[in-house]
Amino acid sequence: MIERLLVIGGGGFLGSRVLRAAVARGMACASFGPAGRDLAAGLAITRFAGEGQEGGALAAALVAFRPDAVIWAAGHNPTGDGLARTAEADVARAAAVNAGAFAATLAACAAAGIARVVQCGSTVVYGPATDYGAARVDEAAPPAPRTAYGLTKLMAEQAAQWGAAALGLDVVTLRLPLVLGPGRWYAGAAGSYARMLRAAADGRALREEVSPAAFDAVHGDDAAAALLLLAGLRGPPRVLNMAGLTTSLPAIAATLSPLIEAVPLPVPAAFPLVDDSALRGLGWAPARSLADILTDTLADMRKDA
Repeated sequence: MIERLLVIGGGGFLGSRVLRAAVARGMACASFGPAGRDLAAGLAITRFAGEGQEGGALAAALVAFRPDAVIWAAGHNPTGDGLARTAEADVARAAAVNAGAFAATLAACAAAGIARVVQCGSTVVYGPATDYGAARVDEAAPPAPRTAYGLTKLMAEQAAQWGAAALGLDVVTLRLPLVLGPGRWYAGAAGSYARMLRAAADGRALREEVSPAAFDAVHGDDAAAALLLLAGLRGPPRVLNMAGLTTSLPAIAATLSPLIEAVPLPVPAAFPLVDDSALRGLGWAPARSLADILTDTLADMRKDA
């Protein structure tokens, strides 16, 4: 059980959920990230302002707070359009933040004597589903990203391996699926999801053309619980997949409202489904269903309307 936790990117969607869960468990917590929008506002935590690639600011925060573990939940998303879209728009900057800043974080942790680091990775490190066959893929399946975002997350995994082998850190990467729940909005590839949510919140009819392909997803609170579990452990495995629950856009439409008609398009799955039995073997399992995800999100949308 860790007592002190620092979350890099603690003001963001997932980082703020990690902090809320950690505070609820009685941990002393700190957030490090750029000043501005803070979804963890109101929490009794220590806040440090700075950019991950600026080693001096992070080093000072680590020395001042002395966490038992660090969770990396940061990412390049300056416009709020989504991690994938912003990476495609500026590959160099996305790589500098998603991989370069994470490597700088590992070096700062090593210098401060903080061994345990948990990285928010992504299952987008895999290539198209057609590259892997029908079976779910486990951690032995070779990454082969086709997106800029996937490339930057694979680079971050390689940085994690460097941190373990060269710096002696205890680093684990959790490859997250699509993380859903209140406070998260999508554009681009997940625009259909956002449009269906908006229609359901407004109580209006919608006919939406969607991919029928199944995909893995998880409630943000369940993802946070897994990250906290890993922060409190020591040693391998170094990389873990998370599947959470498996759903599809037609299933989401059917769960949201009878007024929403999802029209399937002949579109193949972008990513393979993953096997997360190794993570579940450590004691984690999702506690929230698809209905929970959608109910929580709609309630949050209507509250702010």
